[in-house]
Amino acid sequence: MPNLSEFLGAIVQETARARMLMDLASVRIAEAYYQDMYLKHLSVPHFKMPEVTVEMPVAIVQVNSPGSNVTNSKLLTEIKKRVTSDLGNLMPRVLVTIQDSATPVKTMTLRSLPTRAATLSSLKGAELSARTKTTSKTIVDIVFKNASPNTDGYNMPIRLTRLADDLELSLSRELTTNYRDYFVDNKGNLDQQAVDGVLRLARESFFDSVTSIMEKEETTVEIIGNTSALIGTSDTKYMTVVKMTLREQDFEWKLGEKDDNGIEERHLTIE
Repeated sequence: MPNLSEFLGAIVQETARARMLMDLASVRIAEAYYQDMYLKHLSVPHFKMPEVTVEMPVAIVQVNSPGSNVTNSKLLTEIKKRVTSDLGNLMPRVLVTIQDSATPVKTMTLRSLPTRAATLSSLKGAELSARTKTTSKTIVDIVFKNASPNTDGYNMPIRLTRLADDLELSLSRELTTNYRDYFVDNKGNLDQQAVDGVLRLARESFFDSVTSIMEKEETTVEIIGNTSALIGTSDTKYMTVVKMTLREQDFEWKLGEKDDNGIEERHLTIE
């Protein structure tokens, strides 16, 4: 059964897709107009959805309470453990990629990063992996040292952005000192862009790790939204109607300067 958040998200996604299909239809019409000697002087039909209101009957099945780690102190413990493991696994993959490949780290993404299993299974890879796991634990211990909330575990909010910034700063110090050999050219000059690429991947990994932990701690509402299933629902005391109003906003992509790889930078502007 879907959660209420997934159900509402699907409605938003389908509404946006409806607008996209209308725009595609307008483009096809515009091409036909352009090829006609008379129609090309007329305005092309174009439709917008300034506001869409949807009323959906749903039946609430159950409310799932969060997991056992409900206090901030326990949540931080789980996050720290996961970040330590994920960062320790990320670092050798990145460093081996830098060493064995001409691919600049700044062009990689975390999800497309090769595992390099064959290299890591070698003695050299095992040594590097052990070294980076120790480094990861040291970095994360420093970052989370002052992150513990108050005694009751609830009062002090978890500043994820600050933790990510501290992690990036500590990792940068490690990469430019203890792992400097991986980031220097033949002349001994530090490739700061390569360092920044690893920091970007580490930051992405951090938020991926946090998200996976936080998802387990959320309260979710399971519902029945299928029409046939609703008809067959005998217990009506949990039936309700969700009214959802979506208002359209225009947005556009603005192209900026090309980066070192000749790729145009795109910025999404909401108006």
